Amino acid sequence: MTPDLSDLDRSMRGRVLLPDRPGYDAAKLIWNSRFDRVRPVAIAEVADARDVQTAVNFARDHGLRPIPRSGAHSFAGYSTGDGLVVDTHRLTAVDVDSGAGHARCGGGSTLLATYEALWSHRVAVVAGTCPTVGVTGLTCGGGLGVLSRQNGATCDGLVEVEMVTADGKPLRANEHENDDLYWATRGGGGGNFGVITALTFQTVPVDTPFTHAHYAFPWKAAEQVLDAWQHWLPTSPRATWSVVEILTQPPEEGSSPIVEIEVVQAGGAGATRRAVADLLGAIGTAPVESSVHAGPFVDTQYDFYCKGLRPKECTLAGKTPAGKVSRAAMYAKSDIARGPWPADGLKTLLDGMQRRQRDRLLTPRNSSPTDTVGKVIIEAADGAVNSTPADATAFVHRDNLFLVQYQARWQQGAHGDVADANVEWTNDLYARTTPYRSGFAYQDYIDPELEGWERAYYGENLDRLQRIKAKYDPKDLFRFAQSIPLPGATDA
Repeated sequence: MTPDLSDLDRSMRGRVLLPDRPGYDAAKLIWNSRFDRVRPVAIAEVADARDVQTAVNFARDHGLRPIPRSGAHSFAGYSTGDGLVVDTHRLTAVDVDSGAGHARCGGGSTLLATYEALWSHRVAVVAGTCPTVGVTGLTCGGGLGVLSRQNGATCDGLVEVEMVTADGKPLRANEHENDDLYWATRGGGGGNFGVITALTFQTVPVDTPFTHAHYAFPWKAAEQVLDAWQHWLPTSPRATWSVVEILTQPPEEGSSPIVEIEVVQAGGAGATRRAVADLLGAIGTAPVESSVHAGPFVDTQYDFYCKGLRPKECTLAGKTPAGKVSRAAMYAKSDIARGPWPADGLKTLLDGMQRRQRDRLLTPRNSSPTDTVGKVIIEAADGAVNSTPADATAFVHRDNLFLVQYQARWQQGAHGDVADANVEWTNDLYARTTPYRSGFAYQDYIDPELEGWERAYYGENLDRLQRIKAKYDPKDLFRFAQSIPLPGATDA
């Protein structure tokens, strides 16, 4: 029986949204529209850390599962469910201590808003590119982005975390206090140990021009692009971040997918052109499109997804009246590569993309480059990320070259056979690449169908994570399909 939530509502500074109340239908939505039909018991939109305590205590005492939510970007939909969602999106204050070089971010902070708040100080935290991703979830899964090759993973810059654990008590975790939980928070996965109310990071200076370069190549050069890029990557300056994307196109625009390279460099346009000159030479085929633009760091981040949008429009469509950022249905898998792939592996990726391009169920006539698309995204994951020992934080992936994401998107509300076909295509391409994959996966791209996920995400750090889980959440209050299992609960 569902408990009466009126007491919870009255005891919070924030608000509790029930299924029959105005605002619930928008508030329940997360980024991935694949989970739009999920209906939580209620959504507690907390206003402060005390509200988080109240919500966690209520959930525990009434047999409800608390579901932490910050940016609502869980690929597998774990930021929603049939329990009580503890939504921290109001906790967005960003405070800078310039003397210490620290920034304290509320647990509901999202990337673009955080970058903008820090820009007046000409500093940043090492984070990602998608504007609506939550800083909390990104950090807990490790965190990779345009500054990572020079400064490490997002979790490497975490100085302190503030959290409400299963007993309803607030605590701080840093290298001196609750250091085991501090270790676990840095890469041990989101939502496993409690509800994070704030995070403090070491900031990095970004008071220099940043250059964003984009190159698109004809399909005939795709294999050479992939091969040249993966061998150029470890030789490129650490101030240079890059990603290769293979994308299907709407049929009327071409019969083949396209392959693109994006580069972000801390430096001017001339330095970026020099950095990529060897790459372009190794490819040997001129790009059909190219652009190189230099500007402030914050503008570089804004342009990835929000160019041409007003600030309020750069939010999730359907969540707010102004929101324009796509909420397509999505399914993805990942692999963390430790070295270059052989030619056969690259051909397998390209063949999978061609098969999707020809399939009119997966690539219909009215397909969209944002909402009906297949992608293989290959992003840099080396450099300073590998400078930290694998056991120094819970983020075990410290022998990386690049990260591969296999992604399928389809229209919100599409018929079930479309969703099934997209999932099947992704799983099939992933299976075909088995001989070339490392067996490790990226926990920030959490995959609900991944076999052996415990070791794929956490490797040799799993056992320690299980012991920490047992210490801070002995009754497994914060549980979901891929939460850290208590000791003895898995043979992984």
